Formats: sequence, structure tokens, C-alpha cells
Amino acid sequence: MNLDLTPALPDIADGGRLGGAPPRAVEDHPWLSTHRYVLTLPAGCAPWAAGREVSVLLRAGFDIGDDDLTYPAMAMRALVHPPSPRGDRTGLGWPGLRSTALVPASGHAPALVRIADAPVLIQDEPSYAAAVEADGHRFLFQVDEDGWPVDGPLEDVVEEYLWGYGSVYFYGTPGDDGLVDEVVAGFLDF
Repeated sequence: MNLDLTPALPDIADGGRLGGAPPRAVEDHPWLSTHRYVLTLPAGCAPWAAGREVSVLLRAGFDIGDDDLTYPAMAMRALVHPPSPRGDRTGLGWPGLRSTALVPASGHAPALVRIADAPVLIQDEPSYAAAVEADGHRFLFQVDEDGWPVDGPLEDVVEEYLWGYGSVYFYGTPGDDGLVDEVVAGFLDF
């Protein structure tokens, strides 16, 4: 099962979305004292998510030259939560990231988010996943900066690439019911 998501206008308050204020359900999460909101995967986007959403956060002030780029201490975090509309606290969003919808991709343009059974690697180096897979996690989705729009009405969706024009790969361990309750950032490839 593959689902590719891409930024689109108009912005939406519910479902898959990028930038702006985080969902109300996570506004008061302790991680938002040190991290900023990036995006939300829509509820039901994969069997492991069921009726829940997944929101991705990035440590405030993150720079690609920082040292928190390896599992398990990565600057990226993910929260699994009940469906929740966008809140009002725009200051908790990643600066320079425009607020848009995230919708299924159409055509041949690269997707920003890819939900699949296996990752698409940039450097074709499977050993990058060794540490996260050794802890029993399996691949869930990736956020790939090749999917940022470069022209048209969304060419200004992001002021500056977040991960050095790379991709962040997220993992989790399904329980007996097939659901993943904790999503972790596995590695960064660029």
C-alpha cells in the first residue's frame, strides 16, 4: 500500500496538512516547548494508523549541521493522536513554512510524504536503518524534500529546506492489533 501526499491549496483545518498551527490535540504536548510543528498525516492514511493522525515536529532552531541526526536521539519527533482540527497557536509552527493542505499526489511530480511498506532511499544505503530496525521497528513513511513545490502558487511553501534537501524516514512497531502507537524518526538521508 502506497500513499503519496503533496502540498495543495486551499489550506484546510482538518485532515492532512502542512505548516501553520499544530492540531489542537497536540498544542499542549511537552515536546512543543522544544520543537515546532511541521505536518500532519490524515487519519486512516495507513492500516497502522487506523482512525488516528500523525503529526511531525522538528526541534526549534534545528540546523543540518547539528549533532542530533541519529536514532534514537533525532531532532525530529512524531505524535500519534486522535483526529483534531488545526489549532490557533501559529507560533508553534515551523517558521517559514506556509500553511497548506496535504492531499494525495497526482501526476508525476515527486511527493513530499510517502507512506509505504518500504522506503525510497536517496543514497541507496540500507545500513542507515540498522539501528532503528535492530530495535524492532519497521518503516512507515518518509518526508522527502524532493517533493517541495518549485513553481506555481506554492513555490514559496518553504523558505529554506529543513533537512539539506534530504529525506527523513519514520518507523514504528505495530502491536498485536496491527496499530502503531509510537512513531520514531529512524534516520536522515541526503
